[in-house]
Amino acid sequence: MVKYRTAAPHEREEYIDLANLAFRFDFEILMPKAYDKSVDSSAMHKVAVDEQGRLRALVAVFPESLTVCDHTLRTGYLGTVSVHPRARGEGHMRALMNLWLEELRGTCDMVVLYGQRQRYEYFGFTLGGVKFKYTVAEANVRHGLRGVNDTGISFSPLFEIEGGAEFAHSMNTSRLAYVERSLEQLPLIFGTLCQKALGVLDQGKLIGYLVVNEAGDEIAEFAVENPDDILRTLKAYREYSGAERIIVDTPEYDIALNTALGSIAEDFVIENSDMYHILDFANVLKAYLTLKYKTTGIIPGEFSAVMDGQPVTARVDEEGVTVERSARPDAVILDRQQAQALLLTQHSRYMAVDAPIGWFPLPLFWYKIDKY
Repeated sequence: MVKYRTAAPHEREEYIDLANLAFRFDFEILMPKAYDKSVDSSAMHKVAVDEQGRLRALVAVFPESLTVCDHTLRTGYLGTVSVHPRARGEGHMRALMNLWLEELRGTCDMVVLYGQRQRYEYFGFTLGGVKFKYTVAEANVRHGLRGVNDTGISFSPLFEIEGGAEFAHSMNTSRLAYVERSLEQLPLIFGTLCQKALGVLDQGKLIGYLVVNEAGDEIAEFAVENPDDILRTLKAYREYSGAERIIVDTPEYDIALNTALGSIAEDFVIENSDMYHILDFANVLKAYLTLKYKTTGIIPGEFSAVMDGQPVTARVDEEGVTVERSARPDAVILDRQQAQALLLTQHSRYMAVDAPIGWFPLPLFWYKIDKY
């Protein structure tokens, strides 16, 4: 009989081997924040164990504390969904997913993952959120930034710079929305998904950092203290990387970065960011409506609904955003998928739901190194 339980510390090598077999990756390299030898991640893993004591499947959840405009959300990034090739079709993934979701209910506001859409819709996840993606080509830099003086800008591995870790930690917590990153674990966190962290220096002084891929042609995180240094940094990095085209990912709510990139980019698209399973609609709605109110702005209004059985009424006025755990008698009733489609997707505009124009989708976004 198969048992479903939390992994034990002594099973570390076995659950990593199972993940490596299922994905054909080396998870110790791919995800050092969870699988480095210095990290005990056993409590993150639910496993299926057969009668011989062998691990047949696993699903992990990386716990993350998310701050959005001074609101703290309890989130978990779900990943490493692995089934042994000889145990596929036996229902282990479904059992482990349901075990996790039941455990997280009441202790977590939202679960996040990145995966095939229909596969995870069965478990109540919705593909959504907002990611802006810019393409900056060599000609954009040559012509659009010809008057920008990038003299003095240089790049160096972030954690080889004195004070680099402390600087990066401070930059992250200064954002209106951020996943908490342990200062002690920053070198491991910044290596997530084979990313590299480059410090940005101006005349030798650290002024920012970039998180880039191995090829150097994608910037997954662009952070500088002074917005006036964004285009200087971009021009210098194009020369440093030698890439003909550079992709830059940004959250919708980073006004300074989007303003700068939008002024010269060759192309711009809006993409989904991740898949989301909201457990507490009121908390998520309050946090992200406030973020939108403080950044891109939203019109005053009121919205009332019962979302997956949870009554919620949100109001926006000159005082800001308020959210109550109650609903008007005429409130729209939405099941989970309908509620998440409204809150999280670009298709909310096509739904027959009376909601203030421009409130949705909410600007949920995860930086690449915060994924799991």
